[in-house]
Amino acid sequence: MQYSLLSKFQGALLGAALGNYVGSHFEYQIEKNREDYKFFIDQDKFYLSKLEKNDLQKWGEITISCAESLIRKQAFNEDDWQKVYKEWQDKQYNHKGYTWKSNRIKDSSKKSEKLVEIVNNNQSDFHYINKDDILIPTISNAIIASLPVSLIYHEDEFKLKEKLQQWGNVWENNLEINLGNLVVGYIIAQALTDRLDPLTLIPKIIDYIGERELLVEQLRQVEKLIDQGANLDAAINHLSKNFKFLEKQQILDEGQQRSCSSTFFISISLALYCFLSTPEDFGLAVLRSARTGSSTQICTIVGILSGVYNSSAGVPVKWRKKMRVELLGMKDEVEILKLAKRLWALWCGVYDPNNVIQNMVPAVAATNVIRPRSHPASGS
Repeated sequence: MQYSLLSKFQGALLGAALGNYVGSHFEYQIEKNREDYKFFIDQDKFYLSKLEKNDLQKWGEITISCAESLIRKQAFNEDDWQKVYKEWQDKQYNHKGYTWKSNRIKDSSKKSEKLVEIVNNNQSDFHYINKDDILIPTISNAIIASLPVSLIYHEDEFKLKEKLQQWGNVWENNLEINLGNLVVGYIIAQALTDRLDPLTLIPKIIDYIGERELLVEQLRQVEKLIDQGANLDAAINHLSKNFKFLEKQQILDEGQQRSCSSTFFISISLALYCFLSTPEDFGLAVLRSARTGSSTQICTIVGILSGVYNSSAGVPVKWRKKMRVELLGMKDEVEILKLAKRLWALWCGVYDPNNVIQNMVPAVAATNVIRPRSHPASGS
């Protein structure tokens, strides 16, 4: 079934918020509650720790800031994004309770020697990211924060890759962040252009990210599991064992081992498995992903993919009514839908996306034919 582009934009943002929230909720519960599929649905309220609430709001704020930068500049502007990110970072550093921890390398002497060798050889594409710093995003937080870019540039796969790369510069082009954004951004593009076929998606992803990437072998295993109709437990065991096998075979070189963790490879592959094995059912896909162990990470990715594929109409109304905390840094679902509409209006070419009223149908133009400008055109 085909859905409007606006409803898919809204589904992506709603899916991001709900997926992240559901995952955090499940991680907060005791282990026995995670075994019950109905546990989340039957709750009158959702319970999150104070830390988890702060985390949802913190990364929601940078998502909104990214969207506002796009709307303000009428395109992705790397300089403005760097400025916005720096302001957000300073705000978090100055927040009461934030403690910065210095970089600490916690590896064997052999790996430390390799790190010295990399630095001495001026391998500038290698970056050590301090995982102890709470401002370094998890893969799911990074994907949420870059979501506005993926939505706006979904039509052009080459430009999408370029803009996501520029977006990632604020985190020193960390391989984990770039790869995660690239994979999810490509799937979003396929869904928004009505070209997403669950049966052929993984080979297309591999073509897009390139055979050289280490994630490719994991993706091939996901495709095999789906073809075999493997259940969730089998998928978790197989993908975990497969990654360990890749490590033993020394497929990962030293630099990439430090940039991409086993959590990243397993999370992104399990998210794709949960989405592609039940693509038409948002609720089932998210609830299955909540039982994988890395609930917040995987639920967030699945929520985005299923949300954009099934649109806002596919997000369970019962879930949406039970939202009790600020999601994506906004007070309620209405604000999320408004932001999605403004992003959609920007993509459409509406002269002023900020003045799109909820019930108004704006006049739009084909991409690159009529575009808004921030100042009057100069006379000839």
